[in-house]
Amino acid sequence: MRACRSAYVFNPTYLKYDLGPEHPLRPLRLVALNDLLDALRWLHGVRVTRVLPNPATDAELELAHSPAYIEAVKRLSVAGAETGTAGAWGLGPGDTPAFPELHQVAAAIAGGTLAAVRAVMGGETEHAFNPGGGLHHAQRERASGFCVYNDLVVAIAAATIAHGARVLYLDFDVHHGDGVQAAFYDDPRVLTVSFHETGRYLFPGTGAVPELGAGAGIGYSINVPLAAFTEDASWLDAIHSLLPALAEQFKPDLIVSQHGCDGHVWDGQSHLLLTNHAYREAARLVHELAHRYCEGRWVATGGGGYDPVRVVPRAWATVWGEMNRRTPPSRLPKAWLARWQPRAAGDLPDTLTDPPGIVPTVPRRAAIEEENRATVRRVRELALSAHVRRAYRPAGAWTARALQASLPGRDARWEIEGRPLFIQARAPLSLIRRLRLAPDMHAFTRDTKREATLLRRIAADPSNNLVIAHTPEGEIVAEVTLARSEGRWQDLDAVFEVSIEVARSWRGHGLGERLLSFVTVAPYVEDLILIALGLSWHWDLAGLNLTPDAYRSLLVRAFAPAGFRPLTTDDPEIAAAEGNVLLARTGANVPHDVIEEFERRLMKRQSWFGL
Repeated sequence: MRACRSAYVFNPTYLKYDLGPEHPLRPLRLVALNDLLDALRWLHGVRVTRVLPNPATDAELELAHSPAYIEAVKRLSVAGAETGTAGAWGLGPGDTPAFPELHQVAAAIAGGTLAAVRAVMGGETEHAFNPGGGLHHAQRERASGFCVYNDLVVAIAAATIAHGARVLYLDFDVHHGDGVQAAFYDDPRVLTVSFHETGRYLFPGTGAVPELGAGAGIGYSINVPLAAFTEDASWLDAIHSLLPALAEQFKPDLIVSQHGCDGHVWDGQSHLLLTNHAYREAARLVHELAHRYCEGRWVATGGGGYDPVRVVPRAWATVWGEMNRRTPPSRLPKAWLARWQPRAAGDLPDTLTDPPGIVPTVPRRAAIEEENRATVRRVRELALSAHVRRAYRPAGAWTARALQASLPGRDARWEIEGRPLFIQARAPLSLIRRLRLAPDMHAFTRDTKREATLLRRIAADPSNNLVIAHTPEGEIVAEVTLARSEGRWQDLDAVFEVSIEVARSWRGHGLGERLLSFVTVAPYVEDLILIALGLSWHWDLAGLNLTPDAYRSLLVRAFAPAGFRPLTTDDPEIAAAEGNVLLARTGANVPHDVIEEFERRLMKRQSWFGL
């Protein structure tokens, strides 16, 4: 096999991520890892790049965290800062205490994984490894589980926005990757897969099989909780049983993997009994899938790992070695062993593989393996079957047929006048939070900030379908909304109102018509009656150089290719001005009685001729 182009991402600032002398997460592990890779000469070669990343900016951190949380971390990063509110942000005494320069150090780690993703997605390298990253527990507004800023969420979100990428996130840490799952729980662009010890007895207590996602993201959160005392064979059996099939079904553009090694038998922070053999085989499979589906695009990070000398350096050297197709040495360099044996908690192995006999005998091995096989079968039944979309349907006002057909959210990549755009149907709230509106896109509310609030409210309601077009810079420039009709048709479940808006600077290129076509070719609209209200007062017609009649004619022409036709109605909102128009499109599957009731309500006033 040919050698791969790989980037090793490291900033010396990582070593300042120090939660205290008694804390299990020790920066010593990265020192030992770098020393081992240098001793092996695995950081040398024409196909290896060393990257010194910049810290993530506030705007980049906001891809994962709220501005209020980032400001709180900054306040608590100042020596002598008042810590009375630290606990509210998860930064009080205990797992994740605040310390001076915390913001700068955590931002450097986030910047490292972000730089790795950018290098891979930009084609500068095929693979990248950031051993300081993998802080997968941090939540949007709270530190958790030794993690302050979620570097993985920052980097994955950037890939989805800047490249429209479908990202497969793989988490091999012994603890559930709850922060990453939560960030993308409603987002079909990101498939999160976590192999972890069951939360029955282990932090964070989440990661059960039924945690499958929400809204358009149903089926895109996969959890494989494994029994305590699971060994290599059973752990690898779960991974090999699921990952190839999930990757085939999802077809990712990028794989991001977290290689926490705290499930190792020597680690002491969990109840799994893994060895370096398992970690090497997992990395090998990820590498194979990256070349099969992603043209090699693979970003790996570190994660948990609390035996800083015996386990972490050898485990992550194994990942880096696999990433570069390095042949493991028969013996580790003597000089490295001599330097680090005095600091090891026991005998330091002289190979990357673990010595035989380190896993104790497990009397319940057969029962544990059968329990894990049952878990895998359940995951396969749910994650690899269309039945999940019926069994775990969210609450909402869509008809059953329409909802089933509309999942998952559709996406597309367009080019308008040489400018790339990414299209997302059923845009999830998590994505809308990460994007910003074009400054000239505020026709509905006349204010960009209010408009952004409105879009977030639309995206949060599972009854709606928000379809957006956004630039690689993260700017929403057009949208189509399908929402339950109000007024005289509000009790007819099949009637939905369509609204379209295009930023002024993007008009004139047919973007609105293309978005409308994108919406109306979806199978679920054949179960619906779609209506569109053209209200001349809503627009500055004089500023647009349009008469009311010209405005009405423009809307009729724009909607006609999508199957809409103008209807006569005495609805006061429409009949109030000559330029107003009601357009409607009736789906092929709408029952005749629903169509008749819809048409009956077009006119409510009784004619005096019939009295």
